[in-house]
Amino acid sequence: MQKEDISVEKKLARPAAGSVSGPSSTQLNHKLGRQDQGGAAEEIAQKRDLAKRKAMEKVRARTLAKQQQLAERIATATEQLASGIEQASNAAVELGSTMAQIATGADEAASAAEQQRAAINQIDKASVIASSRAKESLEKVNIAQPLVLSTAADIEQLIDGIKESADTNIESTKLVNDLEKQSAEIGNIVDAVVRIADQTNLLALNAAIEAARAGEHGRGFAVVADEVRNLAEISEKSARDIRNLVSNIQENVKIVVKDVEEAGVAANAEVENSKKITEDLNKISKEMVAVQSAVTEVAQSAVDATQGAAEFLSVAEQVAAAAEEQSNAAEEVNQAVSEQNKAFSEMGSAANELAQLAETLKVSTDAQKSSEELASAAEELSANVEEANSASRQIMTAMGQLSQGAKAQGEMTQKGAALSERLVAAANQMRSLSSVSEEKVTELRTLLDTNKKGVDGLIIGITNASDASIVSARNIKILEETTRKIDKIVDAIVNVTIQTNMLAVNGSIEAARAGEYGRGFSVVAGDIRTLANESAENADKIKDLVRNIQSQIQKVTEDIELSAKKAVQEVEKAKKSTHNLNEIEDAMLVILKGVKEVLKGAEESLIALEQARKGVDQIAAAAQEAEKAAAEANIAAQEQAKGMQELAEAIEEISGLADELQTM
Repeated sequence: MQKEDISVEKKLARPAAGSVSGPSSTQLNHKLGRQDQGGAAEEIAQKRDLAKRKAMEKVRARTLAKQQQLAERIATATEQLASGIEQASNAAVELGSTMAQIATGADEAASAAEQQRAAINQIDKASVIASSRAKESLEKVNIAQPLVLSTAADIEQLIDGIKESADTNIESTKLVNDLEKQSAEIGNIVDAVVRIADQTNLLALNAAIEAARAGEHGRGFAVVADEVRNLAEISEKSARDIRNLVSNIQENVKIVVKDVEEAGVAANAEVENSKKITEDLNKISKEMVAVQSAVTEVAQSAVDATQGAAEFLSVAEQVAAAAEEQSNAAEEVNQAVSEQNKAFSEMGSAANELAQLAETLKVSTDAQKSSEELASAAEELSANVEEANSASRQIMTAMGQLSQGAKAQGEMTQKGAALSERLVAAANQMRSLSSVSEEKVTELRTLLDTNKKGVDGLIIGITNASDASIVSARNIKILEETTRKIDKIVDAIVNVTIQTNMLAVNGSIEAARAGEYGRGFSVVAGDIRTLANESAENADKIKDLVRNIQSQIQKVTEDIELSAKKAVQEVEKAKKSTHNLNEIEDAMLVILKGVKEVLKGAEESLIALEQARKGVDQIAAAAQEAEKAAAEANIAAQEQAKGMQELAEAIEEISGLADELQTM
């Protein structure tokens, strides 16, 4: 103010610019000096003082008017500033509320992501177990499948062996029937031998009669007749013994025929039973192919599920990380808003103080002091605005992070939803395939159990057939012993016929010696010799038949023993088949257990996937809300930043006005 007064004085000391009339000051002074230098000078001084005071009053009036004008502008700016501060404060409150909503959504998303991770871990665990069990089941299927085929082939060979054994038994039956015929022929020949013995006995009786007639000449005849009768009795007894043995042979032959026929029938029955076994095994083989295909698909689905679960888990972790970033960003925004609120509170107080200073300035007599106070308050308010602006910039940065996080979360959620659908499809496929496999394997186990019982029955049947063949062979060997007895008896008959023949020769010699007395005896001796020769021929026939029988017995015995041996071998093959079937059954148990665990895991996975899908939906909803809220908050933050810029400009204006006041 002092500087301005000095300036005014200088202006007053100089003549007014543009003056064109009146004398100059020098001329006036000379004139006044001539008239009355003392009074004129005083008058001039008074006028000068008056003009000076008037000028100073004008300056003061202009300065006061300018001061009031500036004060009015400051008051108006201050009112606008207060209104802007209130609006910014309200926007901060609204922004804080939005941030609280975003933070809540982020917490919910984080919680849902955590639940989702737990569900995915359950899915991963079930998938790993399903993959392991599916691989084990597939290994067992791959082992069981060729084993079923080889067992079916073994059973086929077994059937061929049994059929061959049955055919052998049938052929043996024919040979044994031939034994019966041949033994019947022996019986017929024996009847002839008995008849010859009877006739020989009668001839011996005639010889004795002739000897008695010859008297003294017939003594030799009597001895011969007696010997012939004894030999005839021996021959008859031998023939009857042979007949008994033949009867035994015929009876044993019937038994052997029955046994061998029964063994053949039993073998053929086992052949038919075995066909059912092979049919079942072929069915098992075909079904095993279906199970193999299903388990292979289950194994692949389990691998896909494991990979999908790993991807899903990665997505869930990214979602959780995004949720955490959102939460952190929301926390940063909340802190910035809190700092803003503090700054707005201080700004409000400063604005009120500034408004009071502006009102005081209107009537202040010490403008210098008031303007300095006003400038100081404006500077403090500017610092508060800068602080709020700094917080606003932090909010804008955090809002960018929030928007990016919400967008990333939305993208990850879409990816998670796609993975969830993929895993659901894989789990449904595993459940469907394992369910079908479980049904098939259960049916196959039932069929396999029936098959095992059939093989066990087959073993029993073959064993019984083998035992029957052994018994038949033993019975046939008894026949062989019987034929040897017949052979010995025939040798005795041959010996008797030789002796009888020799006696007949002796009788002829005695008859020749007796002359006329021996004529009748000679005839008898001739007849005896004829019968002896016939008996010898019959004995030879019996021997031939016995040799044939023995040969056939040997062949039948060999065939039946071979059949029994084959039966034993087939039993061992059948036992091997039983062992294979036991291995197949063990494999079936592992497969069944595996597919059941896969089925259980698939069902658990579907439950977990339902939870995970709910988590995806919750996170998606939270992401949408967060993105929407972030967009709204971003707009609010931008408007607030714009408002803060306007506040800064208003403060700058007030500061400029305060500076202008200070220069007045």
